[in-house]
Amino acid sequence: MSSMPSIIVKLNKAVIRQMQLPQGDLSIGRRRTHALVLEDAAVSADHASIFTVGQDSFLKDLDSTNGTYINNRRARKHHLKPGDEILIGKYTILYQDSDAPAVATPQPAAFGDAALFVLSGFNSGKRIELTSTVTHLGMAGQSAAFLSRTGDRYTLMTDPDTAPVLHNGKVVAAGGHVLTSGDIIQVGDTRLQFYQH
Repeated sequence: MSSMPSIIVKLNKAVIRQMQLPQGDLSIGRRRTHALVLEDAAVSADHASIFTVGQDSFLKDLDSTNGTYINNRRARKHHLKPGDEILIGKYTILYQDSDAPAVATPQPAAFGDAALFVLSGFNSGKRIELTSTVTHLGMAGQSAAFLSRTGDRYTLMTDPDTAPVLHNGKVVAAGGHVLTSGDIIQVGDTRLQFYQH
């Protein structure tokens, strides 16, 4: 008997759910009527769906505000393969065959351990690796904010003389704000999402 595909849902590296994918449509979003409910402000009410036929599964983004990422690349439609990582808001969804071990071992990353995804505005769709101790945000020559790295902790700091910078929709306080994976940063017209392994 052939195996059926399944998914593992993780939040902050902790496995919170594992489920076999049903034949047909599995809806994903913040709305409570979905088969997979993800409670996070960065997740749209109707965010994405996974459609399974036999052993094949296809992910579709439902025109979500912040997008759906497959293996760190924004995707609208994608034919899923075992080992694919889907990033929706703060959640990581690992797609696998049901023959795989109950908890998949994380693959070593071929890039830095943290990055920013440009969700909208200038350079939309771009991934920015956070490899420096300090990363400036804003237009060239006009830094509105910066990320300061201490060990594996990233703090969002702002320049009080510039326009307010938003963190998850709220103005960043003078003391800065420690970021967690999935946080949304807005600098002017540009929206970014922080991602950390």
